[in-house]
Amino acid sequence: MSGQYPISYYMPKHLSYDPGIPLPSEILGHDVGEWHATHDKLYFYMKMLADMSPKAVWEEYARSHEARPLGNLIISSEENIRNLEQLRLDHLKLSDPSVSAGMDISGMPVFIKLGYGVHGNESSSQNSAMLTAYYLLAAMGDEVEELLDNAVILVDPCLNPDGFQRHSTWVNMHKSLHLNPDDNSREFNEVWPGGRTNHYWFDLNRDYIMLQHPESVGRVASFHRWRPNINTDHHEMGSSSTFFFQPGVKTRENPHTPKDNYALHNDIARYHQKYLDKIGSLYYTEEGFDDFYLGKGSAYPDIHASVGILFEQAGVKGHLRNTSSGELSFPFAIKNQFTVSLSTLEAGLRLKDKLLQHQVDFYRTAIENAREEEIKAYVFSTPADKSRNARFIQNLLQHQVKVYRPGKDIVCDGKVFKAENSFVVPMAQKEYYYVKSMFEKITGFEENVFYDISTWILPLSFNIDYAEYTGRMDDALLGPEVIYPPYPEGSLRGERDAYAWIFEWNEYYSPGALYRILDAGINARVATEDFIYDDGDLRKNFKRGTIMVPAYNQKPGRDEIYELMKEIVGEFAVTIYGMKTGYTPEGIDLGSNSFRVLDKPSVMMFVGDGISSRDAGEVWHMFDQRFAMPVTMVDAEENRVSDLSEYNVIVIAGSPSLSEIQLEELKRWNRRGGVIIAYKRGNSFIDRTGLADIEYIPSASLASGENVKYSDRRSQYSLHRIPGSIFNVKIDNTHPLFYGYMKDHIPVFKSGADAVAKSDSPFANPAVYDNDPLISGYCSKENEERIAGSAFCTVHSSGRGGIISLYDNTNFRAIWYGTSRIFMNAVMFGQIL
Repeated sequence: MSGQYPISYYMPKHLSYDPGIPLPSEILGHDVGEWHATHDKLYFYMKMLADMSPKAVWEEYARSHEARPLGNLIISSEENIRNLEQLRLDHLKLSDPSVSAGMDISGMPVFIKLGYGVHGNESSSQNSAMLTAYYLLAAMGDEVEELLDNAVILVDPCLNPDGFQRHSTWVNMHKSLHLNPDDNSREFNEVWPGGRTNHYWFDLNRDYIMLQHPESVGRVASFHRWRPNINTDHHEMGSSSTFFFQPGVKTRENPHTPKDNYALHNDIARYHQKYLDKIGSLYYTEEGFDDFYLGKGSAYPDIHASVGILFEQAGVKGHLRNTSSGELSFPFAIKNQFTVSLSTLEAGLRLKDKLLQHQVDFYRTAIENAREEEIKAYVFSTPADKSRNARFIQNLLQHQVKVYRPGKDIVCDGKVFKAENSFVVPMAQKEYYYVKSMFEKITGFEENVFYDISTWILPLSFNIDYAEYTGRMDDALLGPEVIYPPYPEGSLRGERDAYAWIFEWNEYYSPGALYRILDAGINARVATEDFIYDDGDLRKNFKRGTIMVPAYNQKPGRDEIYELMKEIVGEFAVTIYGMKTGYTPEGIDLGSNSFRVLDKPSVMMFVGDGISSRDAGEVWHMFDQRFAMPVTMVDAEENRVSDLSEYNVIVIAGSPSLSEIQLEELKRWNRRGGVIIAYKRGNSFIDRTGLADIEYIPSASLASGENVKYSDRRSQYSLHRIPGSIFNVKIDNTHPLFYGYMKDHIPVFKSGADAVAKSDSPFANPAVYDNDPLISGYCSKENEERIAGSAFCTVHSSGRGGIISLYDNTNFRAIWYGTSRIFMNAVMFGQIL
């Protein structure tokens, strides 16, 4: 059985099709579903349709990390395509309460976005996109003409090109002429890291809020450019499942999403029911999935006046697969995805005026509800780290949130926010619902089961001081609107003949600056004590973590060092000071032994089976994208590194499959001075293998007794799970792991209920969870008690080297700028602990 299915298997039978529109097979070289399409063929088919049909245009919105194009094939009637820009501008006016009330929506088209395959290995969705595009441009008849006259349809054929290409290559290279459905086949079991994620192994369906990847940045910008009324999100799930469409679990709806949105979900669901019933496909709703976390492709639209719809098809992950329900074919999965694309289009057409009115009402009520809020604005400031502050503001602006400079100093919660370095986000703005969801802390929940994380307070992830302003919004409060992120410009303050060069560690990109210096073969030192410098022209307090580069007795020479400093201030936005003397009036002098010499980090990280690709990907992305630092990724099972002495830092983010010989070599390397960073699950590995002794606090107990029911098992297990919450940690900012932090408490992100007892050594735990730790998110009382006072990190002694245990995720989804510094401090300063 080869798996060939002609186009007639998929297309509605009662319509005729324009022979002038090319079939997908003409580009693919095979029928849809016979092989997995590769991204290049999928893209070229969309481009060819746009070139051949006056009813379609292609609009690119991004390039992936691997430079693959992402975009929308925009389809409508010929007249609508000719007037597309005016239709778009008129449609955007429905989101503006100042003009929308007087607009006649009856003659306006509905805008529908069909988004296929944010997970690369859920490929029935991307392959179905070709069928949708073909149908819309080739099908002939009154019903298709009515649809195109009244709708502008954006077909986004592949949301994750890099992962999709990896997966299609894998399954095609393992396909037999005679399909083998054995579930044990290598075809269905991708090698690490698999095709689900993007180039850096990130789940792009969790990046809609974070916007750390070009695919998501472009996609969200495109969303706001078109403001579709419906936005579908096509996925796959386990192979033994059937088909899911929303609405999801009612008790897990996000409280910030207006109830009208959920009513529209139910209205649209009736069309999916009708279409799937017609072809006899099994399906279910209101189970398993929810839209509580707003950073997913089906939830982000809901908080912006659209209706996001999640589809989950049983995944084949190959061509033909045995399941508990019998054989599941790739063409059948594609057909289901195509079928709900058609049902979505009919729903959009029939509910057009209702959807457009929802857009109008959403933003009108946003302004009205905002004015009723006790909190009138959020005020924030991070004067010690302008780069981190600017990155936070950039994120807000990308989500269309209005940000202002204050017109005067503002007092909130007893703290003065100075006008020159603070910012204001007023509640009374169009994106009120989104703003509230990003800033409002929450610890009370109707449910204890979460499909994803339970909180995502953006200013906390950036470790930004913010407060709720409840005073009167007078005209003097808001100054000029912030249009562009206020990224700082680095500066070089000193002359070419400086005695030494110094820069502070509080700016976010300082690790990148330090690495550039060390990589150039230049000696650099870190201050382990505070000092005050005063040469008559410059008087300044410098904190622990300050980096000093002597200008004399170095290779390269003083002139080359000066030129390098000029490059660094521009690249990493740091301020570097030229010192005239090594003498300081207070604290350590520049020649003190309290300035510790630093070696250039040479970092290796284990990857492959046993390692979390998410955790490893976050580390790789941070090194590569943020700090321009290399990290050598080594598969433990294929470890060809015979000499670990090439590296002085090894990251373990899981349980690598090391032989006894490899493990002993790792221990020797560590005793001789190498630094191990055990990250999250890597701590179980170092504990189990005797590299370090870690005392885990026993898990909270499940309920017991005669009243416990089997039907409650899921909620019982979830009761003591931490799905992703924010906690308060007390830090010792005199410790090298916390150089650059100004305060003695920081917010941290924790997912997973592991808790570790503090070490007996008084200096081994420079950060512990606060006695009242929960800031926002779900956590049972039992877990709060376990976590209170437990270790956030531990520094273990092991001969000349050291082991640094980071128990929780300092780099979560690349958005936790506030704690990623801890990881980089471990890399840069682990050698001096």
